[in-house]
Amino acid sequence: MRPILLLPLLLAAAACSGHTVTTVRFDLASLVPAANQSGSLSLTNATLYLPDDDGDNLYGNDLNGVALNLPRLDLIEAARLKVRLNLTNTGSAPASISVEAHVAPSDDNNIYDGSSDYTVLTGSVNLAPGESKSLELTALLDSNNQAQALGLIRGGAFRAGLKLSLSGDQVAYRLQEAWISASGRLFRLIPDN
Repeated sequence: MRPILLLPLLLAAAACSGHTVTTVRFDLASLVPAANQSGSLSLTNATLYLPDDDGDNLYGNDLNGVALNLPRLDLIEAARLKVRLNLTNTGSAPASISVEAHVAPSDDNNIYDGSSDYTVLTGSVNLAPGESKSLELTALLDSNNQAQALGLIRGGAFRAGLKLSLSGDQVAYRLQEAWISASGRLFRLIPDN
């Protein structure tokens, strides 16, 4: 009876090799309260920092992002980031929106100041009055691209956040997607003969 119980475990282990890539994905948008995933900004110039977990009653002013604590994984080979926003210029003047994604060490109090943080994703869009557009940005971090930022993710404890800079009369935004994933060959110590 025991050999039959061990059969699924043996089959699963046999399927793993040094070439098996494992990916873990973290949904950063889920850390932004639903009430703050969309809104309208009616300022000439505004900057919004997401997510905001500092506990004050002002949303979007938290400069230290969100702390992520993962197991230290030196086997991580790459990380991917994706951000997607829907934007509508509801005002009467042209608008410009830029988005940046930052990662920083876990003890960084301002992950957007450029001192020890890394801007890993950036993009912008211009909107005429009444115009709507989607802004979708992706980035790959590996040994050839953003290697220092990847080193922070490999270390396990880091901070991440988004910076939205808006200029114009009135802009409505909706955060559709924001995630980071890490991939590596967790079984690379298994010989592939």
